[in-house]
Amino acid sequence: MTVLAVGLDLVELDRFKRLYGDFDPDVLGRCFTAREQTFDGNDTERLTRLAAMFAVKEAVLKTIGGLQDDISWTDIEVISDGVSAPRVEVTGGARTAATARSISDWLISLTHGIHSAAAVALALGTTGT
Repeated sequence: MTVLAVGLDLVELDRFKRLYGDFDPDVLGRCFTAREQTFDGNDTERLTRLAAMFAVKEAVLKTIGGLQDDISWTDIEVISDGVSAPRVEVTGGARTAATARSISDWLISLTHGIHSAAAVALALGTTGT
């Protein structure tokens, strides 16, 4: 496997809170899968976790050419069991865009602090050589 692309994103928590802080299911459902929305912590922890997942989605999008008409935010899902390192599952239009770029997997890393959440995504695949 070769690193074919790198995506990086930073989310400001104050801005994210203004957009998603009321946890409206209809609003969250546009960007996050039901599995991503499931969280047992307090509101601050939940908001920070969602912001970090949003940063992952943005970072992955940057590796496949950005958000396009046939790609939904929910095509990119961050899977985290709390034990293993988080990983990404890509479906739909995002999978099609990734396949067109010979991307078959991603390594992701995310972090957060008091004011921001950030993620980096390394797109892995074969170059055909």
